[in-house]
Amino acid sequence: MNKLNLAILLTVILACISCKKDPLSIKSTSSTFESATTSHWKDQKLSMMVHLGPYAMLGGMYQGQPVTKGYSEQIMAHAAIPPAEYQAMALNFNPVQFSADSIAQLARRGGFRSVIFTAKHHDGFNMFDTKQSDFSIASTPFKRDILKEMSDACHAAGLGFGVYFSLIDWNAKEGATTISSHNADTIAPALHAANLRQVRELCSNYGDLSEIWFDMGSLTLQQSKEIRDLVKSLQPDCMIGGRIGNGQGDFIVSPDNVNGDMKYETPWQSVNSIYDNTWGYRSWQPIGNAKAKAVEHLGKMIKTVYLGGNYMLNIGPKGDGSIQDFEKQVIEYIGSWIDAGNAEAIYDTRPLPGGDKSWGGLTYNHGNIYAHVMSTPDEGKILLYGLNNIVTGAVGMVTPFTELGISKSGATYTFDLGLAPLQFDPSTSFKIQYEGDLDMVPARVTSTNTQNVYELNYTHANLGWSTDGSNYYATAPSLVSMSWDISAPKEIPYDITLFYTQQEKDKVLNLKINEHIEQIDLSKYKTFRHADQSFAAIPSNIFTQGPYTGLNMASQIGALSWAVPGAPWGPEGKLWDEVYNLEQGQYINRKLEPMQTYYYLMNILASTPTSYIFAFGSDDAFMAWLNGRLLYSTGYPVPNNVVFLDLPLEGESNTLIIKHLNVKGDFKTFFSQKIDQIHFEKPAEYTTLMPKKLNHIELTLANPSNPHENMGTPNIKIIISERKNK
Repeated sequence: MNKLNLAILLTVILACISCKKDPLSIKSTSSTFESATTSHWKDQKLSMMVHLGPYAMLGGMYQGQPVTKGYSEQIMAHAAIPPAEYQAMALNFNPVQFSADSIAQLARRGGFRSVIFTAKHHDGFNMFDTKQSDFSIASTPFKRDILKEMSDACHAAGLGFGVYFSLIDWNAKEGATTISSHNADTIAPALHAANLRQVRELCSNYGDLSEIWFDMGSLTLQQSKEIRDLVKSLQPDCMIGGRIGNGQGDFIVSPDNVNGDMKYETPWQSVNSIYDNTWGYRSWQPIGNAKAKAVEHLGKMIKTVYLGGNYMLNIGPKGDGSIQDFEKQVIEYIGSWIDAGNAEAIYDTRPLPGGDKSWGGLTYNHGNIYAHVMSTPDEGKILLYGLNNIVTGAVGMVTPFTELGISKSGATYTFDLGLAPLQFDPSTSFKIQYEGDLDMVPARVTSTNTQNVYELNYTHANLGWSTDGSNYYATAPSLVSMSWDISAPKEIPYDITLFYTQQEKDKVLNLKINEHIEQIDLSKYKTFRHADQSFAAIPSNIFTQGPYTGLNMASQIGALSWAVPGAPWGPEGKLWDEVYNLEQGQYINRKLEPMQTYYYLMNILASTPTSYIFAFGSDDAFMAWLNGRLLYSTGYPVPNNVVFLDLPLEGESNTLIIKHLNVKGDFKTFFSQKIDQIHFEKPAEYTTLMPKKLNHIELTLANPSNPHENMGTPNIKIIISERKNK
């Protein structure tokens, strides 16, 4: 598309602003996503995944050589083993040393509350006695139904039992998936039908399932819904993993072996393997020191827990079914640390609001706050702001149970570690006891500005996140709520008005003010334009990095708070390349393979702090950061392939980074500030605030199709001002 056609497209989009829609009816937001088991699942904290299949016989070797590319459980693809050869090898699988009881008891010793076992991986080999295929454990010399034995052993040991199920299948009789570089392949109708039949078997023949952990493929929304509906019809309490795609999971799943800093509002799981570079057994894997590896995973687990997630850790038994000694030692060390007095700070807890600290983090439950100290706090003191409860004690949780000094000044408690012995392998736990139900002042409270007005915007909001997308790579953070706590208003009437851009104009939101909920249809509005401000925001040239292959949207190459043209970025130290001869509004065309990613960087100069609307082209998954902070994110194509961002520019230089993922087809993008600076205004009908108290204000989608659906409202602003006509 040339510049003229692009200009016409933008004109048409802006012209549509005047279109009005009928108000949407209010629908119930309750659904099968609201399971009674969700809280129980969140209490568990630790799960063990087990990757076992015929690939373990090869141990990462083919034709006498190590296969260094990719994960070893995918050796059929990475070593280009012909299907007939792989199938013949697999049907000789005979894991005579396999013991379901040994795995279950190891999980218990390690402190894990459930075991997730591979029912079928991408190679299509079934580790259960399926009626849908002869390519299964029942057709091997071993013959026994390993999955049934694992289910029985877990249930007997008091553990939850779940299954891993690959949605792609390289050896299916019908609809087999063609091996690709990314595994995010579409699912043929015949394979989808076969998957449904096998999911029915798994839900019918293996007792209560704590979760089903689906993996890979790019499903249609209908396919994802059909699988979800089937699981819930047979096992209503079974939790479904987010890699089913299209927002149909009960919990979201992190990228492989990625432990970030985000808190999520929806249930989430950090998924990790003992070794980052394989999940299945690898005979030539360097193993290192078991204690160091255990401390590494304990550190990741603790951080996951105080950020509100669950931690899954994978082991890969050998081809004979036996557990690797090194992995056994790692698991047992984890269990010994938990049993040493730390269990109470992990299980059945929730993240303390504002509880992620520079030295570690805080969890809480039933009258206790738990401090996970992973490095020495400043001056050897833990500061806890906003706790209104009376504290009755603070003590170390591991011998010698040192009591901490306690003092309070204003709204801040101070806990002096004094001579308490600190061990950072990986942390030292302390318990702070308090009376009553937890009562905390919000960590962030918005006050009026110099014009005696409350301005509630994205920058100052408490943002509630989930993730969503059509496949593993496109799954990106999705904004599901925005909230603010405002300081005690005066006892006067107020006006509450929403301001927004064409990015939000077709949304229907719920505005919650304390306990009152009002539905706000943003398609009905007043329009106003800003005067020309183009001189106030001057973009630099555009720089780029890529393409990157196999990079999940939630995984980043380098520090987004530090990216400078001419300076190396990311682990490989690549430089940003300038995009030459590019005019505003001109498409940047890239020939990308499916699931490849590009980054773009632009510096924007602003003479004074201001906001300015830019338009960006996006035909697939898209993310944007301004000055290191995530501003917008989506795992799906956006309407008209255009994203409008009202950038809150700081004075002087601002760094904007854009990330694009090409799901399929040709990739195009553009950047433009040459658009009308149009805003819309929508007053709220309910304007009652509680005087002299904190007031909680929240925005969510009025009718989300699932708990992970993206609000897509980065530019919205709420102005609360004293009513002019009293």
